[in-house]
Amino acid sequence: MRLTGKLWQAAVFTALGAASLCAQGSFTLEQVMSSPFPTELVAAPAGGNLAWVFNALGARNLWVAEPAAGGSYHSRQLTAYTGDDGQDIAELAWAPDGRSIVYARGGDFEGNPVYPNPASASAGVEQDVWIAPLTGGAPRKLAEGHSPAVSPKGDEVVYIFKDQVWLVKLAESAKPEQLIHDKGRSGSLRWSPDGARLAFVSRRGDHSLVVVYALADKSLRLYLDFVLKTFRVEGSLFRRVGRSALRPGPVPRACEVDRPPALFSQ
Repeated sequence: MRLTGKLWQAAVFTALGAASLCAQGSFTLEQVMSSPFPTELVAAPAGGNLAWVFNALGARNLWVAEPAAGGSYHSRQLTAYTGDDGQDIAELAWAPDGRSIVYARGGDFEGNPVYPNPASASAGVEQDVWIAPLTGGAPRKLAEGHSPAVSPKGDEVVYIFKDQVWLVKLAESAKPEQLIHDKGRSGSLRWSPDGARLAFVSRRGDHSLVVVYALADKSLRLYLDFVLKTFRVEGSLFRRVGRSALRPGPVPRACEVDRPPALFSQ
């Protein structure tokens, strides 16, 4: 494609301007390639705080902004990861009281079965769920996995590990446990507002199931069956349940989603 008229002149002036800046040493290729940028901005459910991931020179870290006097905000770095090791941070989830952040670190969060290891770390690369308190102290590893969701009660976190739903208490001595044994690939975790139930999607190749798990009696109920591979549970699911003319049919009480029963009872 040829540049003509004013468009060509604009291109020439832009090139000359860039060359001039480079000649003056005020604008370099290194500055362009190392420009920091934020991602994963998320607001806390209480306290008015904000959190995001800041990538500076390849080192990803958590930052928080807290309300200050006069309606302003004070921002600070919460974690202290160093080096361009290719390990991303994503899937930030606030605790209900807004005093800590749960997040996943490691890999690239693009669904690759093998995590990238650009730094050639001899120990390999692991994708883990961490918690970082706003009051200070080093982040604490909770478990290996990703996609954390903090309970509205603030005492436990569910997450995905090897396509299965796992749970870990936030107490320091707690050990992770597999919560649901799904024959499909679990994902899209969503808590009910009271923290008593957990909705998730079970992907079965040519269709997906939306299932709700009750923590009290460890029962499962099937709500929807979609011929989709990328269905996601929205946060409004629990507000909609019960308003439909269709009633959910029962699922076997054992903690295993195997063969789906009749979708709805009449």
